[in-house]
Amino acid sequence: MAGAALLCAIAPGLAHAYVVTIASGTRAIYLQVGAGGYNAPSSQGGTPASNSTINTVSVSVAATDVGSGTDQTMTSNSTVAQSPIDGFAFCNPPAQVYIGAWSRPGTGTGSATLTVTTPTNLTSGTSTIPFSQIRWTMSGNNDTTFQFPDGTFNGATQTLGTIPPNTWKEQCMTFIYLNDAIPAAGTYTGRAVYTLSLP
Repeated sequence: MAGAALLCAIAPGLAHAYVVTIASGTRAIYLQVGAGGYNAPSSQGGTPASNSTINTVSVSVAATDVGSGTDQTMTSNSTVAQSPIDGFAFCNPPAQVYIGAWSRPGTGTGSATLTVTTPTNLTSGTSTIPFSQIRWTMSGNNDTTFQFPDGTFNGATQTLGTIPPNTWKEQCMTFIYLNDAIPAAGTYTGRAVYTLSLP
């Protein structure tokens, strides 16, 4: 049996904090998954900008391991290690992908909601692997309180958490292919879209 390759696209000296309070101001939200748009750490006066980069995570499964049920850790093309909050080396690429978001509701008081949406399957031509064969864990260097939960993609929209007013949360994601499926040989692709919304 030939091996299978998976490719999943993912869209977005100071003491370090993993939840910080930010100054109130004009209504705005910011989401970064992988590569981001800050021109310098926020603590040094950096400001956010748009970044159209879509990072990927991937794994190649050897033919002898396909469908064995042995978890396969995926790697990313993201090189982001430093937190845009203060420049602390928070994540460990290529094994981890940075995710962070802040919400500033202006005169409002509502929390922002972070979601991820995936299709039902990864595809290679007409062959498929359920997107639920990929899970993630959350961590971060020197982090003991995780801001977003571990989980498994479900081929739909999932809520990862909320961002209270004038708050910034961040985490590092590790993606794992569960390797329970026995698909046809091929390169299977799909996209997870992360969205931050503020009512």
